[in-house]
Amino acid sequence: MVIEPKSKAARKARRRKPPEEIIDYILEIEDWDWSYWLALNTLRDPLDPYHEHRHLQIKGRLLRPSGLTTDRVEVSLFPSLSLQEERRKDLKPIAVGALEAGPERIDGHAGIPADAWAPVLQMLIADRLKFVVMRGEKFRYRSTRLVGYSLQTRLSEDDLSEEAD
Repeated sequence: MVIEPKSKAARKARRRKPPEEIIDYILEIEDWDWSYWLALNTLRDPLDPYHEHRHLQIKGRLLRPSGLTTDRVEVSLFPSLSLQEERRKDLKPIAVGALEAGPERIDGHAGIPADAWAPVLQMLIADRLKFVVMRGEKFRYRSTRLVGYSLQTRLSEDDLSEEAD
């Protein structure tokens, strides 16, 4: 008895996963901290003789969505030379950052173009930035990827109308 292979039509068609719903995570800024670190690069063949690290940490309360285990959020922004306009054309990113939910707070991290670093710090020092609006999928397994974020002085009409929902 010879078994013939199934035709292509008879094979089970693969179903594509439906696109995830993108939602806004709105953080009201309550505090922030900035740190800078410089050290000698002790690697064998360093491309740069120094290690430099800049870190901006924004802390606050999650206004939206509600119903998560906590409303405390800490987001870390790290400057990246690869995000400068002339360098990023060849990148194929899947996210700009991520959020991870813990029992006491939600931790986030994202890159920021190095040339945007100084204006962001100036706006924070002047106490002008009030909100971080992050766009991403709903949490799955206590984490989500961010497809975008913005630092804002006020919420837009769209943000306010969606917040009432």
